[in-house]
Amino acid sequence: MEYKIEGNDTMIIKKIAAVSAAIALLMASNAYASSFYTVYDLTEQTRLSTGITYESIERYTSLGWMNINVIRADLTDKYTTVDPITNANGVSNRASLSSMMKSSGAVAAVNGDFFYMGSPTYTYGPLISDSKIITSPLPYSYGYPTVSRLLNGSVNISVWNPKITLYGSDGTVFDVTVMNKTSSLDWAPTILTTDWNKTSPGYTNKDIVEVVVKEGTVSEVRKNQPSTLIPTDGYIIASSNQTSMEQLLKSFQPGNPVSLDIELDFSPENVEWAFGALNYLVKDGQFNEASSEVLGSNPRTAIGFNKDNTEIIMVTIDGRNKNYVGVKQTELAQIMIDLGAYTAVNMDGGGSTTMGVDFLKNSNVTVVNIPSDGRERSIASGVGVFNNSPDSDNINKIEITADKAVFNNTEAALELKFYNEYFTPVNVKTSEVDYAVKPSNSGKVVNNIFYPSKSGNVTITATVGNASGSIDIEVLDSPVALEFDAETLVMSHGDTYNLGNALGIDKDGKTAYIPSKYLSYSYRNKVGKVTDGIFTAGETSNTGAITATFGNAVKNIIVKVGYRFQTLNRFENLEGLKLNLYPEGSDGKISITDEIVKEGSNALKLDYDFTKMTDQSIAFIEFGDNGQGIKLEEKPKAIGMWVYGDGKNHWLRTRITDAYGNEIKITFEDEVNFTGWKWVEAFIPQGTAYPVTLKNIYLAEINETRKDSGTIYIDNLRIMYEPKDKALGLRDETQFIDSMKISSIKNFTEKLSITAEKSELSGSKSGNIIYFDGIVSNGTMSANNTTMWNNIKSFENYKDKVLVLSLNSSLDKINDQREVEVLKAILEKSSKNNQVFVVFKGAEENTVIENNVRYITYDDTFELGITDGGTSYKN
Repeated sequence: MEYKIEGNDTMIIKKIAAVSAAIALLMASNAYASSFYTVYDLTEQTRLSTGITYESIERYTSLGWMNINVIRADLTDKYTTVDPITNANGVSNRASLSSMMKSSGAVAAVNGDFFYMGSPTYTYGPLISDSKIITSPLPYSYGYPTVSRLLNGSVNISVWNPKITLYGSDGTVFDVTVMNKTSSLDWAPTILTTDWNKTSPGYTNKDIVEVVVKEGTVSEVRKNQPSTLIPTDGYIIASSNQTSMEQLLKSFQPGNPVSLDIELDFSPENVEWAFGALNYLVKDGQFNEASSEVLGSNPRTAIGFNKDNTEIIMVTIDGRNKNYVGVKQTELAQIMIDLGAYTAVNMDGGGSTTMGVDFLKNSNVTVVNIPSDGRERSIASGVGVFNNSPDSDNINKIEITADKAVFNNTEAALELKFYNEYFTPVNVKTSEVDYAVKPSNSGKVVNNIFYPSKSGNVTITATVGNASGSIDIEVLDSPVALEFDAETLVMSHGDTYNLGNALGIDKDGKTAYIPSKYLSYSYRNKVGKVTDGIFTAGETSNTGAITATFGNAVKNIIVKVGYRFQTLNRFENLEGLKLNLYPEGSDGKISITDEIVKEGSNALKLDYDFTKMTDQSIAFIEFGDNGQGIKLEEKPKAIGMWVYGDGKNHWLRTRITDAYGNEIKITFEDEVNFTGWKWVEAFIPQGTAYPVTLKNIYLAEINETRKDSGTIYIDNLRIMYEPKDKALGLRDETQFIDSMKISSIKNFTEKLSITAEKSELSGSKSGNIIYFDGIVSNGTMSANNTTMWNNIKSFENYKDKVLVLSLNSSLDKINDQREVEVLKAILEKSSKNNQVFVVFKGAEENTVIENNVRYITYDDTFELGITDGGTSYKN
C-alpha cells in the first residue's frame, strides 16, 4: 500500500506486527503497590453536546482530597470526533493547551505525551490526524506506546516500530530515525514538513545541511545557510552529523529524484488518529504497568477507553496543591478503572497536566483543573474532542436549578442552562426569558431572582421561544429560629468573616437559607459591623456579640476581638533551635542577626536553597534540643510571628502535635509574596485535643518552577489566646420546638440512651434503631477512619429504620466544609427511606431539621425511643 504526500515521491507504508515493549515495572513489584479508601465523590456533570460530557469530581479519600476532572466522548456519535492538537504554527513550537483549543476548535482537551522542553520541541510519540502523519514516534527501543483508533472503530495500544528509509539519487540508503522531530539531527538525517514549522532550522551555531525536496525532486542543497521555507508540496532533509552531511552533499543534487519509505505498524490510510503516551497503565480492566520515569504522587493525566472502545475517557488529577493531593500510578489506574476504563494510558503529568473546556463552543476556553505551575505550561501537543454539530441558536431545552425552599418575603436565585437541539449549551440573555409563576399571586421573577409573596408550593416556568423548563419551590411562611455556621468568633482587629446566609427554621422544622441582606443586625460592646454579610472586627479588644433577627426569630453570635499574647521566643540566640532540610543534601542555614530586626536586639535569619528540589523542598526550624518541640500552656487559638519576606512565594507553615501525638500542619502564609516585615498567624484547628506541642516552623515549596534560593527573617514568636468570657445580657434566642421532642421516654419497645461517656440500647432490641459513632478529631472526620465511614455509608442500605449518628462534637468543629457537605449528602440520601438523627453534646439543647435530617444538641443525656405512637426523643 502506498501513501502519497505530493508529486512523484511516495511513502510506502508496510504493516509490521506490533510488539509491546516493557520499560515499566509490573504491579507485582512492592514499590508500586498502593491503595486508598474513598469516602465520597462530590460530582457535578455538564453536558457539552450529544456525545460529550464534562464531570467535575472532588473525591474525599484516605490520602486527602482529590480534584478529578473527566471528559467523556461517545466515539459512535456522528457529531463527535477526537484528534491530536498542536501549535497552529507547527509541532516544533510549544503552546498552551487553551491556545491549541482555540486554533483547532476543540471544545474539550487534555495535554498530550512527553515532549522535549527545549526549542524546537518535539513529542516523544507520533501524531496522526485524519490519516495524515504529523510526526513519527521515537524508535521502538524507547518503549513508549502509541494509542491509535482505526477506521474500523477498534483502538490499538502498542509500541510502534517505525522504519524510515531515504534513497539518494546515487542509490545511497539513509536510515532516518524520525520525521518532524529534531531529536536525531546530530547523528542522522531527519525529515521536516510544514507540519513541523513553516521554515527549516537553518544555520545557527553548528554546521547543518538541508536538502529541499519539492514534488519528489531535489530543488536545492544548502549548507550553513539561513532558514528557508519548507515547501508545502515536499519536505526538507536536514542533518548536523558530519558523516550524514557529507553523504547528503554527495547523494543529492538539484533536479534528481528522491524516494522516501515510511514503515509503521498501521497504514495511515487505516488510522483515524494516533498519539503517544508514557505507559500502558490499564489493560483488560486491570493495572498493567507503571513507568519508572514518573514515580511518586504527582498531578496526572490519563486517557482510557471502555471495553467496547465506544467511549474515550480523558482525566486529569491535580496535585502539588495545598487543597488536593496527587496520585501514584497504581492509584491513577484504580481511578481510571472506577471511571469505566477497560484500557488506559498515562500521559505527561506534573506541571503539564491540563484540561480545558469550551462550555459554550465560542472559543472561550476555561482551564478547569489547577495546573501545579500556577499557570498553564506551554506544551507540545494535546488530545482534543470536537463538537461538529451544526451551529444553532435554537433553544431546545431549558434546565432550572434553585434551592428547594425559600422563606416568604426573601428571594431565591434561579440558575438557568439552555441547550440547542444538539445539546450544545447556548448563551441566552436574561431579557429573552419569559417567566410564569403558579399560583400567579405567589410571587414574581425579576432578572432570574424569584421574589415570593405567599407561602405554599410554587411552580416556576421559564420559556424561550418554543422551549420551556420548570422547577417546584416550597415557600415557607416565617422562621421561628435562625442558625449560622459559627456560634463564636475569635478575631484579630480589623479581620473579616463571611457570616454567609442564615439558616431559617419554621415551626414545622422545615429550613431554607435567608440572604444576609434580609437580616437585621445589632451589636453588643462595639465589636464590629456586618456589611453585605461580611463581619469586620473592630479596632478595640473586647468581648461582645452580634444579634441577628428576621421577624420574631433571634440568634446571637458571641464575638471576641483581640488576643491575649504570650511571647515564646524572641530569637535573641539559637538556643533550642536547629535546622533540618529536605531533600537530603539541600543547602541552608539559620543564624542570629542584628541587621534586620523587628523587635528587641536580634532576629532569626533563614537562608534556604530549594534548587535541589525533587518532589518538594523544605527548610524546618525545629524547636527543642532534640526536636521534641515546646509544649504550649492552656488552649491557644493561634501562633503568630513577625516575618521579613523575600517575595519569592514559598509556603510558610508550622507543625504541632495534639494530646495524642497526632501531627497537625497549619499555615501562616500560602505564599510569602511580600517583602519587608509582616505579622502572620497560623490558627489551630477547632476540635484539636489539647495540650498541643509546637514542633517546628518551616518554609516549603512544591512547585517545580520555583526552584530558587533566598532569605527570610523571623522575630518575636507569640502564642495567641482568646479573651476571657464575660456576661453580656443578650436577648433570648428563639428556639424551634420539635413535635418529636418530649419530656420523657415511656412505654417504649426500643430505646437508645447516649451520654458523652457511653451509649446503651434497651427494650426489645428488634433492630429498628441503628446506631453508630462518629469521631471529630483535630478539626476533621478523618477518611482514614474507614470503619466509621463504612458505618455511616451503610445508612443508605437501610429502609424504615431509625438511624442515629452520635458525634463527639458539633459539625462546626470540622474545619473543611467539604467534609460537612459529604456527611450531609450521605445522611440526606439515607433519610429518603429512614428517620435520621445526628446528635452531639453541647452547652444547650437545640434541634435543627435540614433536608429531613435532625441535628440535635443535648446538654446531659440524649434518649430516643420507639413507642406505639412513633419515634420520640428527649435531649
